[in-house]
Amino acid sequence: MTDERGALVKGPDLFADNDFRPCVRVNDDTHLFADEEAVYVPATTTRRSAAIPLAEDDFTEGGLPRETYVNPWTVVTIRHADIRGEEGRLTDEATETIARATAGYLGVR
Repeated sequence: MTDERGALVKGPDLFADNDFRPCVRVNDDTHLFADEEAVYVPATTTRRSAAIPLAEDDFTEGGLPRETYVNPWTVVTIRHADIRGEEGRLTDEATETIARATAGYLGVR
């Protein structure tokens, strides 16, 4: 289900002219408007030195057809109504790695 932390969803692509962009849900159910929206970190096929690669063993189900990286410095809030499906689910460990990296870019130490 897309309503859980670690879901890899098809979200709107806010950065390019694609039908969707894979995004990882990083918040839990304590989000103030959890019934309406969630916080996501987008994924890309572009390799960057600070990006987090997603490996096959980072998934508990599903996956992506190409080599994919998560950009933890890019954070978006997406309404549930704008999600177009789920690509898979990440392990708790992979999700925590992404969330901690994202928090670091927000100044959380």
